[in-house]
Amino acid sequence: MFIKRILFLAALLLLCLWPSQVTRHVIAARTPDPVYLFIEVETKVYRKGVEISSENPEERRWYMSNVVVQPDDVPTYSLIKQKVMPYFSRNVMDPFEARGFSLDYGEQDVRLNGEVSYANYATRAEAEEQRTKEIEYRKGQSGNIYSFELVWGSAKGEETSKPKLIYRDKEQPNYEKKN
Repeated sequence: MFIKRILFLAALLLLCLWPSQVTRHVIAARTPDPVYLFIEVETKVYRKGVEISSENPEERRWYMSNVVVQPDDVPTYSLIKQKVMPYFSRNVMDPFEARGFSLDYGEQDVRLNGEVSYANYATRAEAEEQRTKEIEYRKGQSGNIYSFELVWGSAKGEETSKPKLIYRDKEQPNYEKKN
């Protein structure tokens, strides 16, 4: 009789604990692992209010972001339009244009992970490796290459984005900060 009570209580305890174990596994299965990506933006740069000519040529420029975790609140197919373009315009383009230059780009000039068909990567290392390959590829495409910091959330212009020249094409003009 005593053994039957112990077995009954053990079975009851097991039944009480079992659903919580199942629930933990279901919740863990629904929480996706982070995915990584970087952004490439191809732009044209020229002096504001000055006609493009041989004395004032247009500069071809790429901006390559750091590798970031894709935000959960926006699907991949909407990321460029909803997050990336507003961020880039506010934190890279607007401060640059305030110094007397124009920086033109469109939605078709903004790419996730360069020209590969991957929308995102499972590890930061894979994304970093692809970013390095994209930068090397762009070095042969006649243009200057800049890096910029992509930070989801609160950003304060160039203080956050920190655009920096990482490759200078000697055949291209380079419109840096006005002195």
